[in-house]
Amino acid sequence: MYRNLVVIFALLLLSGCRLVSEKQLADLKNPPNPHMADIKKTWQQQIVPQIEKEARPAQVLLQDLQSAGSFDEACKKYGYRSQEESPCNFYVTITGTVEKINTASRSGKMIIKDDQGNSYTVQIGPIIRGTTLRDAYRGASYQDFNDQVLFGDYGKEINQQAADMLKDIKPAGGNKISVTGVFSSWDIPQTLPDVTPAKVNKS
Repeated sequence: MYRNLVVIFALLLLSGCRLVSEKQLADLKNPPNPHMADIKKTWQQQIVPQIEKEARPAQVLLQDLQSAGSFDEACKKYGYRSQEESPCNFYVTITGTVEKINTASRSGKMIIKDDQGNSYTVQIGPIIRGTTLRDAYRGASYQDFNDQVLFGDYGKEINQQAADMLKDIKPAGGNKISVTGVFSSWDIPQTLPDVTPAKVNKS
C-alpha cells in the first residue's frame, strides 16, 4: 500500500499536477475580477482624477448642455455613457457656501448656494445612493464583469470611497466649499440634478 502511494505521488510530480485548496480551486474556476482588487487605489489614482479633469463649473455646464443640438450630442461632448440605453453622466464643479445640511436620513444631503444665488444639492451619505460614480468612470463597464451582482458590488465599493472621503471632510453649515462630482440624466436638465461628489474641498 505504501509503495503504491509513493508511486502515485511520483506520477503526480512528473505530470506537473499540484494539490490546491478549495479557495484556489474556486479561483481557478472563476478567477477574481482585477477591477475588484484595489478599489481604493483605483478611486484615488483614476476615478477622482478623471472626474476632476472633465468637470465644468455648474452654470457653464448647464448653459452648454442647453445650447447643444440634442441630448445625444450633449452627452458625447460633455458627458459619458457606456451604452445608448443608459442615462448620460456629466462632470461638474460647484463652488459656494453650505446653506443647509440634512442628515435626518442616512442618505444625507447638503445644499450649496453659489455667489449668484443658485442652489445645488449634493449627496453626503453615509449612504451614497445610485451608481453614477461607477457609471461615469471610463475605465470599467459591465462588459468587464458580466455578472450583475459583482458589478453592483463594484459600484457600492466606489460609493464607499466617496462616503469615507466625506466623513473625513465633515462639511457643516456656513463652510465655503468646492465640490467636484457627477450627476446622471436622461435628457438635457434645466436645473442641476443631485450631485454625487468625488472630491470636496473646504476653504
